[in-house]
Amino acid sequence: IGRPLDSIQKELEATIPVLEQLKQNFSKSRMIIVLATVKKLRDIDVDAGDKILDSVLAAAASTGNVTLSAYVNLFKLEVFVFFQQWRKALDLVLKAGDVRLFINYTFPSVRYTFLEALTYLKASQSASGWKKRQLKKVAHKSMQLIRGWAKNGNVNVVHYLQILEAELALLNGKNKKTKEKFKAAITTSSRNGFLQDRALAHELASAYFKAQGDDNWGDYHIER
Repeated sequence: IGRPLDSIQKELEATIPVLEQLKQNFSKSRMIIVLATVKKLRDIDVDAGDKILDSVLAAAASTGNVTLSAYVNLFKLEVFVFFQQWRKALDLVLKAGDVRLFINYTFPSVRYTFLEALTYLKASQSASGWKKRQLKKVAHKSMQLIRGWAKNGNVNVVHYLQILEAELALLNGKNKKTKEKFKAAITTSSRNGFLQDRALAHELASAYFKAQGDDNWGDYHIER
């Protein structure tokens, strides 16, 4: 997360042929998914990346490989959140179900929980009535998981929680707290080397300020 995307891309492009030679098919498939996602985030071969992810997802579904399907959904969600495509993100999490049940490693499971909670919060901000309450309730459930991890000493999720608390404060109309939490998230993610998440926090803060009619702070965050 703290490394430049071009560096990650080069490493993946060097690793995939090695995994193929070693016949590590599952690991190779995961690396292909990550590579396609990184290139999409860099706006490189976007259409090809979509086709790769869809192809891997279809193959996983046809063979009943739920773990591989879970990884594809995780990285597709990553892209939707990065580009703030909240409708697509919500459709994915509703369709995918509890991806955490099929991911064997801690970081991807934690990451999905964060992205899922953020998706539900953003969706609830544009919903109303019963649907708004239900989306907020599901988001709160995912946030409780992250709060538990933070309480148990996982410092790598603190900025996740701060971003989510900013969006929850926005949902509840608490503007002062929204600003404070975005500022804290940017500071924490920067200090701990989570460069992509710092960029995400700036993007979300920019969207918030622009929606408030404050173009000065909105532009400030988008330019960071």
